[in-house]
Amino acid sequence: MAGETFVTLVLADQAPELAEAHDELYPVRVEEGIPLSLTLLAPFVPRDLLTDEHLGTARSFFAARPPLAFDLVHLDEFPGLVVYAVPEPEEELRATMRALWALFPDYPPYGRPGTDPPPHATLAQVGDDPAAVRDAVERRAGPLLPVRFVVGEATLFEEFEPDRCRVLQTFPFGG
Repeated sequence: MAGETFVTLVLADQAPELAEAHDELYPVRVEEGIPLSLTLLAPFVPRDLLTDEHLGTARSFFAARPPLAFDLVHLDEFPGLVVYAVPEPEEELRATMRALWALFPDYPPYGRPGTDPPPHATLAQVGDDPAAVRDAVERRAGPLLPVRFVVGEATLFEEFEPDRCRVLQTFPFGG
């Protein structure tokens, strides 16, 4: 839905080969303008309700936290939905995600109150032939893992028209 926002860690610049695999395996994301990334909170405050106070709160939140370091180590699946790369260690990522969710309780992860989704970097939608998609992801992206990341900023994306996203703002980590 146009006007949606989300907070993510953009990973594409640090792993060009994996980003290329992501783009091949998940072409709809290329069309949408969403690079290889790891979502921290989606949806976030709708664009038409987003205020300077929201942005300031998010900016302060990330400025108080150190950069996030992790490896994408292996593949997994949310059955019937997507195949993704699993980050390890996940403790700091989870702590960051949970703290962000607590800071913005009106915007639960994936719009589902009370859930605790694991950190993940989606590589492909499963679609109508899950086995074929899993095999394609394993062949194309599996050999590229593990990949190391040290992420120094969170990125706020906005959907500026249906199925088209762009960066609205970045929030540097500081701590």
